[in-house]
Amino acid sequence: MCRSRLFVVIASVGLALGARSAQAQAWTPPKGEGSLTIGYGRSYADQHLDDNGNGLIVPWGGATWGNMTWNSADTQLGYGITDRLAVVATLPFVVSKYEGEFPHPPLPDHQNQDDGNWHSTFGDFRAEVRFKATTGSLVVTPLLAFGTPSHSYEYVAHATAGLGLTKGQIGVNVGRLLDPWIANGYAQVRYAFTVSEKVLGISHNASNVYLDAGYFVTSALTVSVIGEWQKTHGGWYVVDVPPPTDPNFQYHDQLLRADHLRLGAGLSYSVTGSVELGFSGYLTANARRDMNTRGFALNVTYNFSPSQLMKKGKTPMGRPGKPS
Repeated sequence: MCRSRLFVVIASVGLALGARSAQAQAWTPPKGEGSLTIGYGRSYADQHLDDNGNGLIVPWGGATWGNMTWNSADTQLGYGITDRLAVVATLPFVVSKYEGEFPHPPLPDHQNQDDGNWHSTFGDFRAEVRFKATTGSLVVTPLLAFGTPSHSYEYVAHATAGLGLTKGQIGVNVGRLLDPWIANGYAQVRYAFTVSEKVLGISHNASNVYLDAGYFVTSALTVSVIGEWQKTHGGWYVVDVPPPTDPNFQYHDQLLRADHLRLGAGLSYSVTGSVELGFSGYLTANARRDMNTRGFALNVTYNFSPSQLMKKGKTPMGRPGKPS
């Protein structure tokens, strides 16, 4: 069984939780190797959650806020500048819709997107730099990232392309092949601290932990479990949200103190030495001041490095490989 593919597997599986969040990537590609991932994701929610994690009751009657659907076409491009330094950039195109009896009320200088129709736009551009600090069996890879809206889009609606905020991020990825304990297995985890653009002078930064653990079933097939935990530091509780008649109501989605735990699973299949197919799905296990979102993602990853194609079935120096 050849030793290969771990970097490509991670990139391929990493879009399920990921129209809105990047996945852990402890391993970096070899110098001169790049990857292009094109993905489609669909997420759905039918309930907002209160400060205790219960379904939020509509103040003026009713027990549900309606249905929110997001379709996302995600493009991710990665490249190894050196064997230890890598960059990755992502940009989603989001098509979303709200259907229900309780849309956001019309607000001055804002478009109404809660009209039951599909609305499409590009979301937030994100760029990340990762440096693999260790070369042993335990891989430690610090990261710096920057995200910003690709343009001025509408953010006051139930189903939007994003929150319209610029963010900076610092964190670290840690990964390891699991042999000799679990042959053909790997695990990686990321911690990231996000500093978000302030709104109304209020700080609302966040901590995120991402988990990806996988098993090489065959030389072509990999299965994995994935998870994401978020804790927001600062911002508004639901009880702090002003009424729709208050001018500051327009900032409530941006400032909510959203916490959640989302879990999922995925699989990746190597069609050729340079083409990988991935599928993954997730659900919300627990959340407060957020939505009970669940969804799935399909993607294809193409490795366009000439050197990788020439060395098919081999493990370049410094690159983690699939256990035999």
